[in-house]
Amino acid sequence: MTFLTAGIFRWHFEYFRNPGPQFFRIALIAIPALTAIAWIYAFVRRAWLWKWEPHVLLFVVLGACLFYEPRVLVTTVAIFLACSAAGGFLLRQARLPVPDSLGRITLGLGAGAGIMIAALFVAGTLKLFYFWLFIGLILAPLVLFWRDALRTLRDVNELLKSWRNAASLRHPLAGIAIVFGFVAAVCALMLALAPSIAFDPVAVHLPSIQFYLQLHALRPVTGIDYSYFPQGFEMLWTWAYALAGQPAAQLMSALFFPLFLLALARLARDCGLDHGATIVAIVCAATLPFLHWSGSAMKNDLALAFFELLALGAFLRWLRDANFRWIVSGTFFLAQAFGIKHVALFGAVPLALLFGYAISRQSTRLRAVGLVIAVFVVFGTYWTVRTFLLTRNPAAPARIQAAAGAIGRNPPSLARRATRLIQAPAQVLFHGLDAFESPLPNPAGILFFAFAPLALLGSRLRPATAPQLACAIFAAIYLLYWAAILIKVRYAIAAFGLLAVLIAAWMKAFYDHSGKLVQVSVAGSATYCFLIAWMGLMIVDVNGPQFGYFSGRLDKPGYLRSAMQAYGAVDSLRQSGCNPCSVFGVENLARAYAPDPYHFQGMWCPQNVSCSARDVTANAERSGAEYLILPEDGKVPTLALDELGNPQRIYRDAYFSVYHLSRKIR
Repeated sequence: MTFLTAGIFRWHFEYFRNPGPQFFRIALIAIPALTAIAWIYAFVRRAWLWKWEPHVLLFVVLGACLFYEPRVLVTTVAIFLACSAAGGFLLRQARLPVPDSLGRITLGLGAGAGIMIAALFVAGTLKLFYFWLFIGLILAPLVLFWRDALRTLRDVNELLKSWRNAASLRHPLAGIAIVFGFVAAVCALMLALAPSIAFDPVAVHLPSIQFYLQLHALRPVTGIDYSYFPQGFEMLWTWAYALAGQPAAQLMSALFFPLFLLALARLARDCGLDHGATIVAIVCAATLPFLHWSGSAMKNDLALAFFELLALGAFLRWLRDANFRWIVSGTFFLAQAFGIKHVALFGAVPLALLFGYAISRQSTRLRAVGLVIAVFVVFGTYWTVRTFLLTRNPAAPARIQAAAGAIGRNPPSLARRATRLIQAPAQVLFHGLDAFESPLPNPAGILFFAFAPLALLGSRLRPATAPQLACAIFAAIYLLYWAAILIKVRYAIAAFGLLAVLIAAWMKAFYDHSGKLVQVSVAGSATYCFLIAWMGLMIVDVNGPQFGYFSGRLDKPGYLRSAMQAYGAVDSLRQSGCNPCSVFGVENLARAYAPDPYHFQGMWCPQNVSCSARDVTANAERSGAEYLILPEDGKVPTLALDELGNPQRIYRDAYFSVYHLSRKIR
């Protein structure tokens, strides 16, 4: 395996030369050091250290948030408790008993967040996005359902206690995984607590939130067609942003990362994994570079996957006690997934089959069907209805036909689809540049490639339990549909998480039934996979200016100037005091940091092609902008400036120039 993947390891290692020789030297030391630390700690922890690992992790995470963003931490915890209190009340009213703390934390938060999203949708439609509303949404459930809020805190404490009573957590593989889990948590904190520089948050999500709060209403955002899509998670971002600004919105995304992992852990336990294998499973999932970045950055993909896993978990609970209310609750969670992104359809297909099976086992099937449809229509279609009323196209700005892969006038043939399915594993694992927005050719690491052969070495091909079968059906149908339509790995997080559970189960079972030499080989292979994953996390999560920011040498504007090429131009306008001022930018994504994001418009040049001078001129004049931002890479012909009357340049850096347009030209 090492021989086959040596090129992958070398690529990751050599990448550290790009930021500078000092980073390469650090990597040269860190890789063997981390390997040694993982193996030594896996041995020494077995006496008593393992009992306190979650406490230390919680202390590190909360301590970092408290040190750098205390107000944000208080806001996030308050929203978490408010949602959990509301969700706990709803579960009690629905007579859905959850016997374990892990289930109560995830299901309670999921139910409460879903109701809050619906409430925020109504409030935004009624133009009620004011500070008093957002404060009220926190205080009301904490006051009315204070017992459920206390129950959540007790559940967190019970979860920590249960760790100390699970002897299987002493397993060597769990020890190795814990070390890399801590490293992954530090990388996540560095990304979540630093001001966002990724495209989607800065160009789409944050401007949308700012727009909603500026208008006090949920309205389509000028220049952002994405705002016609479901805005479910944007509602939670808006809630957090209104109370504690951009850092709170970013931490709201990061909150759903551990929640997703907890939901995955609950499924792993339902499928028969012991505590040790479960920890290995969630660390395997958490260190997949694409999944880790999606959970740490200001993205909504982990929230989508979280609700999908809750829906699947609800089906597993129905398998256990035959209470059809679980299928109704699963439909509610699936509806929340559709309120975040239309790609929830990938998970909806297998879930519909599983829920259909549950319905077929009911004595009153028509009533069961009607109840499920009613819940989905009420909680899963209001975003689509909103878009239809605004555009007469329920899927705008996309097309409904895209769900079948009929993109363009010539949809792919059956043979082409079959070829794509066959090529999908290799593309995702080894040629993933088009599958994930990063320089990584291996966005999923090498975990699946390294340990999938264990299926041929004695592991059962047929699941032994009904929960295992249900999870296998969900993952298989999800991946087949996804690979045939849209191979973007962050749109299949739920399925990849379940694959990580399967890999961890095989890995630990093979280890436990092998001799010492084979055990060392398995532990070495796991360490090797984690090392490559860690290097991937460092590449996609961490940049040089973050060290200056967290050490206090850079403030937020200084960090953004150092880490984000597009920031300097918009910051120059902010410093000039033009607020409000209308701006038109070409190839500039920094709308969220503009003096007035409401009056910021822009355009992008075709990929690898220069912009048309006519297009730049026409769009700039149509926008009515007072200021123009142009890239310095030559993508905009100088003729565009001539046609705009040779406006005065007022700012220039290595990447962008800012021009002041005359009112006569506009």
